[in-house]
Amino acid sequence: MGKILEITDLYAGYGNEIILKDVSLVVNDNDYIGIIGPNGGGKTTLLKVILGIIKPYRGSVTFFNDRQGESSNGESSNIIGYLPQINQIDLRFPIQVADVVLSGLMSKEGLFSRYSGRQKKLAESLLSRLGVYHLRKKTIGELSGGQLQRIYLCRAIISSPRLLMLDEPNTFVDTKFETDFYEILRDLNNDMAIIVVSHDVGTISWYVKTIACVNRNLHYHPTNTITQEQLASYNCPIQLVTHGDIPHTVLATHKH
Repeated sequence: MGKILEITDLYAGYGNEIILKDVSLVVNDNDYIGIIGPNGGGKTTLLKVILGIIKPYRGSVTFFNDRQGESSNGESSNIIGYLPQINQIDLRFPIQVADVVLSGLMSKEGLFSRYSGRQKKLAESLLSRLGVYHLRKKTIGELSGGQLQRIYLCRAIISSPRLLMLDEPNTFVDTKFETDFYEILRDLNNDMAIIVVSHDVGTISWYVKTIACVNRNLHYHPTNTITQEQLASYNCPIQLVTHGDIPHTVLATHKH
């Protein structure tokens, strides 16, 4: 199993405010890590550091080109596919679905390159695989939240990344599509590692292999099960939702 990414003794934040402290994490091929934590705890900051959007104050983020452990000199290009939160996408931009998917190849081909017939067929194949081929000529402003998720997932994986990162993928998506979406991710995990950030511990714990709680520090839990007591010990005030015949939420005990 090859190493994709290694974060060591990371400190990061904005201006004079330190958000992440002493964070370390290793991501290997076919990992499926759920990242949970409170608002403001540093989940999105961690993604931005991995994507190279912000520079760490201290520590290192190292990417590896191949399964033999060759360092890529800190460059994440062509190693990572990224699915942002849908509310970050400008739906007024008049771009067709097929072109959105092909834009995921820009880092390889350059901004003004023409796409080959093979690349266009690849985009169509991904759209078909995710059940949205019939939308290929529509503009993104015509799509529902669930359809947008599938389109931008196609964009994220068209370059065959070793690591797929998703930021709150279940936002603005109905429950039926959410189940389908996570089943798609489980299938993709056969070909790539996945990191998914979510507030919904109950949903992601059903699919991920391991969990990391981020609340300034990072606490890695090497299974997909985590108890309310463990969350409390990590100083991670997340509400735990459990599975069962009757959907229900487990709240912390309190004195009357």
